[in-house]
Amino acid sequence: MLKNGGFKMAEIEKSEVVRHVLQTLINISSRKTTQGHAVFTMSDLIKKLQTKYDFLKNVEIKDTRYVESEQPVSVISEINSVNSDQMGKALHEIIKNMNIALGKDAGHFFIKELRRNIGDEYSLQIENMGLDLGLMQLEDEVSRMTKKLDEF
Repeated sequence: MLKNGGFKMAEIEKSEVVRHVLQTLINISSRKTTQGHAVFTMSDLIKKLQTKYDFLKNVEIKDTRYVESEQPVSVISEINSVNSDQMGKALHEIIKNMNIALGKDAGHFFIKELRRNIGDEYSLQIENMGLDLGLMQLEDEVSRMTKKLDEF
C-alpha cells in the first residue's frame, strides 16, 4: 500500500502499452478520416520506422474491417525487453508522424484527445518511458502558431 492509502498499480507490459496506444491512435484517426486510411497510415508509418527502431518489426497492423474476430494491432511480447527510453522515442515519433500524416484531418487537439482516451494507467506508463503527451500537445500548438505567424 502507498503512503496516500492507494495501491500501486501493476506495471503494464510494454507490448500491451504499445498495442493500446497504437489502437487508440487508429480509433481516433478513424473518426477523423476512414478506418481504412487510418490503418494504412499507421501500417505504413510502422514499416518506415522499422529501419530506425528495429523492435517495431514486432508490431503488426492489419485491416480488420471485414474480420470481426481480429484486432488491428498485434504486438509480439519480445518487445517487452526493449529499453524504455527507446520505446518512448519510438512512440513519440509514431504519434508525431501520425498527426502530420493526417494533416488537418487530425484536428488541433489530436494529441490531447489521445492523452484523454488512453487512460491514466497507460499515460503513467508512457511517461515512465520519457514520453510526455502534455508537452507534445504544447509543442504541436506552438508549431501551429508559428506556421500561422509565418503566413502573415
